[in-house]
Order: sequence, then C-alpha cells, then structure tokens
Amino acid sequence: MTRERILMAAKDYLEKNDIERLTLRRVAELSGVSPPTVYAHFPTMDDLIAAFFQWLKPRLGLDQPLPSLKELATLPDRLFPRYEEYGPLLRNLMNKPSWDRQRLADRDRRHGGWLDAISAEFPDHTPEQLRRGGLVVAAFWTPTLWRWLRDTCGFTPEETRLVAGWAIRVLIDALKKDPSSLDGSPSNTLPSPDPDDEFKP
Repeated sequence: MTRERILMAAKDYLEKNDIERLTLRRVAELSGVSPPTVYAHFPTMDDLIAAFFQWLKPRLGLDQPLPSLKELATLPDRLFPRYEEYGPLLRNLMNKPSWDRQRLADRDRRHGGWLDAISAEFPDHTPEQLRRGGLVVAAFWTPTLWRWLRDTCGFTPEETRLVAGWAIRVLIDALKKDPSSLDGSPSNTLPSPDPDDEFKP
C-alpha cells in the first residue's frame, strides 16, 4: 500500500512536471511519508523508474499476446491510444537512461516470442532474415516509434496509427516477397563509390 502510494504521488507529479526536477525527497513530500520510507522502497531514482516500467507494461498492453500475422497491422490502433493516455508520463520516463536499461533488460523476453512466432510463419527464411526483418516490423508498434512519429514527425494521433499500420503491412509484405535483400553484411549492401563523384577541390 505504501509503495503504491509513493508511486502514484510520483506519477501525478511526472504527468505535469519534468523528471529532472524530481528527487526522492520531493517524492516523500508529495506522498506524505518520510524520506527513509521512500528510500526503503526505492533506494535510488533508477529503482523508481524501474518500478514505473513494470507498472506501465500491462497498462500499455505490452504484455498481451500478439495477434496473428494478418492482423498485426492493427496493433497501432490497439496500442497507440494507450500510449497517448500515458503520454506525459511516458515521455518523461523515456528521457532517462535508466528507462533504456529497463528496456534492454526486458528485450529478450519481448523479442523472443515475436521472433518465434514469425519463424513459424516463414519456415524457409534464414535466422538472419527473420531477425532483421522481424525486429524492424516490431519497431512500429513500440512506444519509442510512437513518440518519434508524434513528436519528431508531428503526426496527429490518427496519422500516427495510420502510418504505423501501413508500415507494418508493407514490411511484412517485403519480408514475404524479398527476404534475400536482408542477407549479407550491411557493408555489402551499399553501392561502391564512384570515383567521379568524389569531391575535388
């Protein structure tokens, strides 16, 4: 109960204020408990952010089973409204390196199930084709990509869902029809430079 009270006080603050201004002592004031009580539950700000990561995952729908391949392009319609709902909090947390550390620690669990599922759909593809193609497809339903489409591209929520769904459909189609383009090392996929194109002073 006390842990949840502390977390919700921090959540209310972060929905309106910059995370850089938040300290554990300030969290104690906001939640009406003593600083030692906060430290007992969250020894550092990194621990607080880790708790938010686990708290948000089910609320963002990130723990739900993925739909079938033919329905995969509906994921932005399902997930992005949730990202919008928690947008101010998400943006604040995503500005901290400790959020990225949580994502990296959770990466194998998140990606493993998806790559297993897509492997069953494309049994003739090589592991490298599936890894490269599959992870690019998966990027388009993540909070990171949602934020880039909203904040960097300036898309409306409706445009963001439309564009991400379209990209998923296009990428899956490309993975079906042209997996060989994902073969080889990245350096082998670049055209050789033309000596005539070099800058000459």
